[in-house]
Amino acid sequence: MENYYKNKLKERLNYCQEWKHYIDMYLANKEITKKTDVEFYKTRPFLKLVLNLYFLPYNLIRLTKHLRIRHDYKKNEIEIKVLSEKINSVLKK
Repeated sequence: MENYYKNKLKERLNYCQEWKHYIDMYLANKEITKKTDVEFYKTRPFLKLVLNLYFLPYNLIRLTKHLRIRHDYKKNEIEIKVLSEKINSVLKK
């Protein structure tokens, strides 16, 4: 029974680490897109203002989505740490 529990903990840890990797890639690509937008709109400030006003509701929704992802990311980091400690304690038994 203890072996089954240890394997399930390892599977969950593996899943959390994979999820963290995917979110790292997602956030890195979002940063590239953000830098691209800044460069593109340097010469078009009026267009940027008009588009920001027009898409304000949509941008607020995207902001809440981004904040939620950041929250889940931080929670996942703590879960990885807790699972690692739990696995180490089970292995020592």
